Amino acid sequence: MSLLVDFKDMQDARARLHTAIRHTPIVPLARNATETGAEKLYIKCENLQVTGAYKVRAAFTMLDRLSAAQKAKGVVLASSGNFAQGFAYAGRLMGIPIAVVMLNETSPYKLDATRDHGAEVVFCDDALARQLMVEEVAAARGMTAIDTWEEYWITAGHATLGFEMCEDLPDVEQVLVPVSSGGVAGGVAAAVKHLRPNVRVIGVQPERANAAYVSRQAGTPTAIDYWDSIADGLSARRPGERPFAHLQAYMDDIVLVSEADIGRAFVTLLERGKLMGEAAGVVAASAFLAGKVDTSLKTLAALTGGNLTQDSADKLRALAAS
Repeated sequence: MSLLVDFKDMQDARARLHTAIRHTPIVPLARNATETGAEKLYIKCENLQVTGAYKVRAAFTMLDRLSAAQKAKGVVLASSGNFAQGFAYAGRLMGIPIAVVMLNETSPYKLDATRDHGAEVVFCDDALARQLMVEEVAAARGMTAIDTWEEYWITAGHATLGFEMCEDLPDVEQVLVPVSSGGVAGGVAAAVKHLRPNVRVIGVQPERANAAYVSRQAGTPTAIDYWDSIADGLSARRPGERPFAHLQAYMDDIVLVSEADIGRAFVTLLERGKLMGEAAGVVAASAFLAGKVDTSLKTLAALTGGNLTQDSADKLRALAAS
């Protein structure tokens, strides 16, 4: 298959979304009291998604495309966060066995959430070896190995978020989405540009977790040899091949935000919007709130997840005050 997902397949993914997937709301966010009633920033609340993050959309889409034999044997993937929970939940509802390769030091919070949804956890002590272990488990058990960066139907599943954004805010002028491997950003950008070609689509990355930004400057997927951000959900040190192709084809720009920007966005979303967002989840909104994008445009930012601990919330508040 082509690196770029066909628009008809995005439409099909949207039409076939499992009924468990929530059509999450869009709400306006005023930066201060004087903006109330005249907001330019709107938030797509995927923190209210069934597993607390957008990735369950792609998990259901991917599992839906498996053959009956593959579904019976199950799938194995690597994740230490929201994809683990998304696949675990989707597998439980669809009766598909799920195994997730997770690092030994994964937080008990994430481990428990994954196991509570019915998935098996396979531990790995090396982040760079996780996908290799996925392949080994798949070969040993006859399971299907999933590469959450490169699978065609994963990107199509991510695109379903872009459909809802355009349909529910039809006069949107600018869409903001966080970027890590580029999966959700590429999928959203593709859907938005097919539906609303004149809408600007901007990716947002932390300054010290900027592999897609560096890759965009280089014109090819490029690895960074550093990573340092509170936004642990944006941990990719190199964008995926398929996601990067979508970023290049459909995204207008990528901008960078500071750690303090992320902390302040967390506080603003929580205190003014009553919205709880994890660090990676608030990155898109932080670009608008920090003035890193055109704030005169009617803007829709994806709040991609709200799965965080009290310790993470305390660190975000500390960053906001720095």
